[in-house]
Amino acid sequence: MQTSKSLLLILFSLFISSSILAQDDSISSEIDTLYKKKITAFPYPAYAQETSWEFGLVSVFQFKTPNATLATRPSNATFIGFYTLENQMRLKLEHTIFTKDENWLFEGTWEYAKYPEKYYGIGGDTPNSNEQLMDWTKVDFRQQFLKKIRDKMFFGLQYRYANFWDISVGPREDGSYGDVSEIPGSAGGSLSGLGFVYKWDTRDLVLTPSGGHYIEAKIETYNSFLGSDYKFERIYLDARKYFDVSREKEGKTVLAFQGIYNSTYGDVPFREMALMGGLNMMRGVYEGRYRDNNMIAFQAEVRQHMFWRLGMTAFVATANVYENSSDFNFSETKLSGGVGVRLLINEEDKASLRADYGIGPDGSSGIYLTFGEAF
Repeated sequence: MQTSKSLLLILFSLFISSSILAQDDSISSEIDTLYKKKITAFPYPAYAQETSWEFGLVSVFQFKTPNATLATRPSNATFIGFYTLENQMRLKLEHTIFTKDENWLFEGTWEYAKYPEKYYGIGGDTPNSNEQLMDWTKVDFRQQFLKKIRDKMFFGLQYRYANFWDISVGPREDGSYGDVSEIPGSAGGSLSGLGFVYKWDTRDLVLTPSGGHYIEAKIETYNSFLGSDYKFERIYLDARKYFDVSREKEGKTVLAFQGIYNSTYGDVPFREMALMGGLNMMRGVYEGRYRDNNMIAFQAEVRQHMFWRLGMTAFVATANVYENSSDFNFSETKLSGGVGVRLLINEEDKASLRADYGIGPDGSSGIYLTFGEAF
């Protein structure tokens, strides 16, 4: 409870200070009649540690809402559907929609997934011998309704509903199962939660930023009075900064930085804990290889346009998961890094396909073929 009060104070301080310090950019009221909406759709093969080879369809719709002005950034809706050689299936629709003059921002994810994954237990030092195959099916709906409070700055509500079922756990390497009942959330059930969201987004482009910054702070609460089978809270902070350091052509060389703080407490299911790894943060580490109530993570990336529509990236990241602040152990901090290739598929809005190769601790590695930048 004290933590919730502290974060509420932080959010309130962000709201007040940024409202005072942020400068109003001149916003053109001229209707954008030149922008042309674009739909890109294609089948694809992809690979990641978490999925092995996957085969699917991706569709990206980039558009501006009716009567959007020149200063209104393009909106986008992305659909991804795939099936993998690990018998995983996912149907996912993500959207970021700016209304006229960016007076409102609607951002959300709707998802159905059947997703066997490897589970290693909770903590930052779990051994590889703990590996168990955990199978589950879920639906997940998350929607944010954000009102502009200043130019590029938003505040509002988030609602999320998720339901996990058909959860099963396989044996470990030695044939044992451990105490499955000790895995929080192993019985499945529904999650229903409300949250407050503060967002300050000055990125020039949402999908492939080359300048500006992005700050998101939110508090979520899941409770029985909302219909949730689990009672817990989450505090989440995501801060990103982009520098265009090009000497010749704008956007040719970009430095990008991101920091994440993810904290959960209460009756937290295993899939709702802070998960380290995956295709966006700590590439090279299997998503969920390390998980706990809290995580701090940082990453940096240099993005270099080479020629035609091709670019390259190099990235490095570090993260630590821990139960609470008194249990933080610096020696359990993990490091990962790698390189990647980009293929621009929409020159106007700079939408790209990416292929990344990441290396993590203890010889772990991963290849990630997907759409859009990691952050």
